[in-house]
Amino acid sequence: MSAIALQEVSKRIGHTDVLTGVDLEVPAGSLTAILGASGSGKTTLLRLIAGFTQLDAGTITIGGRTLDDGHTVLRPQRRGVGYVPQDGALFPHLIVTANIAFGLARTERSRAHELLDLIGLSDLARRYPHQLSGGQQQRVALARALAIGPAVVLLDEPFSSLDASLRIELRQDVARILRESSTTALLVTHDQQEALSLADLVAVLRDGEIVQYATPQELYTQPLDAHLAGFLGDANILDGTFDDAHVATALGRLPARWHGEPPAKGAPVNVLIRPEQIELHPATSEKGLTGQVVRSGYHGHDVLLHLQVDHQATAEQVRARTRDTGLSPGAAVRLEVRGPVRIWAVSASC
Repeated sequence: MSAIALQEVSKRIGHTDVLTGVDLEVPAGSLTAILGASGSGKTTLLRLIAGFTQLDAGTITIGGRTLDDGHTVLRPQRRGVGYVPQDGALFPHLIVTANIAFGLARTERSRAHELLDLIGLSDLARRYPHQLSGGQQQRVALARALAIGPAVVLLDEPFSSLDASLRIELRQDVARILRESSTTALLVTHDQQEALSLADLVAVLRDGEIVQYATPQELYTQPLDAHLAGFLGDANILDGTFDDAHVATALGRLPARWHGEPPAKGAPVNVLIRPEQIELHPATSEKGLTGQVVRSGYHGHDVLLHLQVDHQATAEQVRARTRDTGLSPGAAVRLEVRGPVRIWAVSASC
């Protein structure tokens, strides 16, 4: 069953079509991410669901109940939607429990203490927002959104103002809280790592349209086009020739996967090889192809290497990930690709 359903949703602001015919179904109990670059329309989409903005065409329903179809338009407070903005937007003059209980009837205010237990801040119940860290403020904002018992919770880039380490910690906490409360959530973000690591499903919004909606693994390994492949992470895009479920590339003949009908045998294709698919071996090994390290970048958890394949003097450099911190520029290596690899016909969008 879909908790949130959007059908042919469109929105124009001024002379700009911000959203064009968006279809989306968010399963009940899931955490779904709307991923897109700045200006893609993701915040507008969230505001339409919340009721802060009215659509121009289409239909929005939650649990089968129509929120907006151009004729029936429910006010935000009648939609059963919890909303968590980027900055939390807590009331500065109210203590934590009062912030959480805001909007609840007096008989329901004991729920604030239950939610404080859920977010792990029971000992901070009587503090004011300015006495909390950024992460604690966002937890309180989430608890306030959950207090009304919403059908869904909308999160508008709630981690964007936090430092990197706190962002990671808070993501995990928010995911836990939402799952423990069995809440359906829709997260808007421009952070690819955030969407892929946190969500059950990810919808990629580009130029006002959802170009792909899938699990994080499917999205990363089988992106719709080369542009999307690069948007989702480091990508080697090579030329290749399709050959009976395989593709011939500068890095060898590799098993291939594609969407829809396979290309014609001998057809030129574009090939996606993620850096982690390139396995490195010592220069003395007999495995793979010979190559040389051109440049390296240390990222803490791994090293991103730029490599030149020796037998292809004119070939573009390829990138590979490794935990070997001893490979400096000029080092000789051997490399091979672990397939399968994603391919697209050259005529497809790139």
